[in-house]
Formats: sequence, C-alpha cells, structure tokens
Amino acid sequence: MKKQHLAGIIFFLVTAMLLFSGCASGDMLDGKISPTQVSSVVPTDVSTSETVPTLELAEMPQIAGNPYMPVSGTFIIHLPDGWNCSESGEFQVNCQSQEMDAEVQMRVTSTGYELTEESFKTFTHAEMVNRYADKKEYIEIERVEEGGKTVISASWRDGETYWEGTDTFVRSGHGIFHLISACTQSQKEMYANLFGQVVDSIQMFPEKLHPEPLYYFRRSYIAREAFFEITVPTSWGRFADAVTLERTVVEGFLSPDSRASVQVAVYSQGTFIEQVLKADKTREIMHELYGHDLDITHDKYLPDDGRERLAWHADRKGINGITYFDSYGSSLYVFSIIWENSTEALYLPVLKEIEGSFTRE
Repeated sequence: MKKQHLAGIIFFLVTAMLLFSGCASGDMLDGKISPTQVSSVVPTDVSTSETVPTLELAEMPQIAGNPYMPVSGTFIIHLPDGWNCSESGEFQVNCQSQEMDAEVQMRVTSTGYELTEESFKTFTHAEMVNRYADKKEYIEIERVEEGGKTVISASWRDGETYWEGTDTFVRSGHGIFHLISACTQSQKEMYANLFGQVVDSIQMFPEKLHPEPLYYFRRSYIAREAFFEITVPTSWGRFADAVTLERTVVEGFLSPDSRASVQVAVYSQGTFIEQVLKADKTREIMHELYGHDLDITHDKYLPDDGRERLAWHADRKGINGITYFDSYGSSLYVFSIIWENSTEALYLPVLKEIEGSFTRE
C-alpha cells in the first residue's frame, strides 16, 4: 500500500509540472513570437521525447522565405527574416537585427569592364580601408584569395563591444559583388548558420549592370587647409606624397586599374601668395607631376568663386586633365582630374561627377 501511495504522489507531481510547463511556454510565445513563426521552424514530426525546448528552436535566426532583388535587378538574395532592412539606392541593401547585434549588407559596383586579378585586389583593398580604417583594434583573422573571389574575416572594437565579420568580394563580368556579414563576438555561434544561408542564397546578374553609374559608392574627401570638399569612389585607392615637391603635399585617389585619378596638391609658402606667383607656381607643380611637355589648351577664370580652370594634355604620358587652382593667404591648392587617352569614354563621366561635387568649406 505504501508503494502504491508513493507512486500516486509521483504521478500527481509529474502531471502538475507538465501542465505548468505547457502554460509557461504558451505565455512566452504570446509575448515574443507568433505561432506562424514557430510552425515555420519546428518540424511536425518532433517526438514528445525531444529534449530541446520549442522556444529555443523558434528563436534561432532564419532567412526570409521570399527573395530580395534590388531595382537594378543585379542580384537576388534571401535576407534575414524579421530584420530591419532598407535600400541605399539601386545597388545596395542593408539589414540589422532587432537587437542591433548583427548586420548584413549586399552591394554591387559597376567597374565598366572586367578587371584583371591585380586590379580586383586593388579594388578590395581600397574598400576594406574605407570601411575599417576608423575601427579600433582591427585584426585580420583570415584571407582567402581565389580567382575572382576574396574572403576576408576580421575582428574589431566598436565602443566597448567587440565584433567579428566577413567581407566577401566576387568579381563577375564588369561588376564586383560585395557581401558584408558581422555580429558581436558573443553572438558569433548563434549567427554562423544564418550568415552561411545568406551567402548560399546569392544569385548574381552582372549582365544587368551598365557602364554608368560607374563606381557608384562615394566617400567625402576634404583637402588640406580645408580649401574644399569633393566626393570620390570608395574603391579608388588613396595615396599621399609629401617628399617629391618642396613645401607641397600631394594627395589623391587612383582607379583600381590606375588609368584615371584625382589629385590635389597643396603648396604652403609661409607668406602671402601674390596673383602672379599663384599662376607660375601652379604651372611649376603641374609640370613636375604630369610632365614638362604638358600643353595647356584652355585657360578660364571663374569669377563666381575666384578659381582658374585649365584644360591640358601631356603626350608623353598619354594623359589628359582638367585642373582648378586658387590660393588663400599663404597656401595654394591645385585640384586635377586625369585620364588616359584610351579611357576617356569610360572614365570621363565619373571624373566629371567628382569635379561637379566640388564645394568650398
């Protein structure tokens, strides 16, 4: 009799615990996730002996069932389900998790024609520098370079939080596709499968890309002494030279194939620069940079802002250019856009856009 009595008590306690557990799970589902979401991730054939709680399965991040395609039609991707996503023009989509602890970004850049492997690597380097130059404690963990594909994993600190992410670049036709996935290091294991699903879902359509807009994504550049500001492509590598010309710092941005560039030279004299000296010094700088056979074909003064505009070509180097120059106090700036003779049709439109972005500080 004692054994039967004890068995009855145990049966009563187990039954009560199961009833309580079922009620608690129902309350949590009502507060966090809809029944539709739960049914989409919980298999119908899970046995009652399954030890993994239903709630944990429902909380695992998943990709959306419907694919996303930008207006340009250049790629298809399945984005994370339930994340906050927005478009940046026709060639980029950005997504952040509800908790702001993870992000995914997909973008495509038209390069006008298929870059060589060397130019492709130059492109990826410039994009990585542009994105991570200001990150604290940036450490590259791994880099895998195959023909037309580069995958870079790295970690960094944002405020007090450590992040880890992967940049995947794929060269396809006259376009480069760039996927960025990142999350806080504490959530790395939870998002690993999701990021893999996103990568596997990507379909690329480089034939949808047109030569224009070329190098669509831009960044701001402020000239030394804050003379002016322009916008330049994020994938054009930045360079600087403070040695070649006395009292002159030369900075600029070079296209991945090195066949077009933007250059800014700032000369500091220390004393006020007279009008005659301004013109003479500008020509001296230009001859040093572009060749002594440089021939100025057009010279125009711009009364609206005081600049002077020069059109020129240098046959030995096979280049053409447009240069603006002006002085302020004891400093002089020389701003030029430059292209090779053979690439005028390709690069002049984007160089004109850079030229047109000029604004005084």
